[in-house]
Amino acid sequence: MYTEKDIEKLFGTEVLNYLKHKNAGGINSSKGNQYEDIFAVYQLGLLSRCAIECNKEIYFLSQCFAFVDDLIIDEKTDNVLRHFQLKNSLSVSWGEGNKSICDDFQKQYTLNKSFSRQSEINLVVSSEKVRDKLAQNMPDIIITYSQVVYFSFEENLVKLINKDKNFRQAIEYLCAVDEPELDKLECVATVLLGAWITSNKSRTSVMDVIKKAQQSTPSYIRSFQKQLQLDPEVENIFNKIEGFTYKLTRGFLNWKFEDGLFEGTLPYSLEKDDFKRFQQLIKKHKPTSFEELEVFLI
Repeated sequence: MYTEKDIEKLFGTEVLNYLKHKNAGGINSSKGNQYEDIFAVYQLGLLSRCAIECNKEIYFLSQCFAFVDDLIIDEKTDNVLRHFQLKNSLSVSWGEGNKSICDDFQKQYTLNKSFSRQSEINLVVSSEKVRDKLAQNMPDIIITYSQVVYFSFEENLVKLINKDKNFRQAIEYLCAVDEPELDKLECVATVLLGAWITSNKSRTSVMDVIKKAQQSTPSYIRSFQKQLQLDPEVENIFNKIEGFTYKLTRGFLNWKFEDGLFEGTLPYSLEKDDFKRFQQLIKKHKPTSFEELEVFLI
């Protein structure tokens, strides 16, 4: 996004060397940084509906060559760059002078302005008390484009799903199942986290991360293809099995036997090769009872 020449032209050689050192240290410390990764997945979840339904190009960047670089969200249709610096600590301060958080925020604003981009720069902390203190003591020079955000540190995604209503609704939207149980939501959030961790964090789109997560099995991330249908021969076989009902929901096969005595969802969507193999097995073996079919549904 930014080059060494950009930095040196605006701020000089000393600041360039500082940023090179800061960026190298940030890349090393980011390995295995659970707080930053879960926050990124949180933001991915919240922005997924907008990326899918509004067809918005939304890019995520992490540990790139910038002053505030733990996460940068670039919505191409907007002029605003959203930067996030994350601090999972009880001792955080704005500081003064060069190399302080305040100075990094100032320089990031100046850098974005040189590219004719507006700035929304966020300091994200894991303590409400720290947030309140930093918000009260925010330096006047950065107050127009900066804010302090509280994001609790959770050891796992289930706790975040249970705690944060907006995140839960975002994961429910991505889930292939109507009114999903917690285990399905955890699966969706977990594969999303895995897709983010293994993505090219220097620049990747929300849709690219979602599509990568869909490749996991199981993923339970909804299909976004329309008019997916079962093989007519498979439909005919299913329709003849007494007590067995099924429906396609968001690209996944949901089934029930004896009004829900047994029920489930195949862990792969209709467009996947796994589902094609499933249909081939059904056509080959032609089960005529639930007992014969059940082995293929497991």
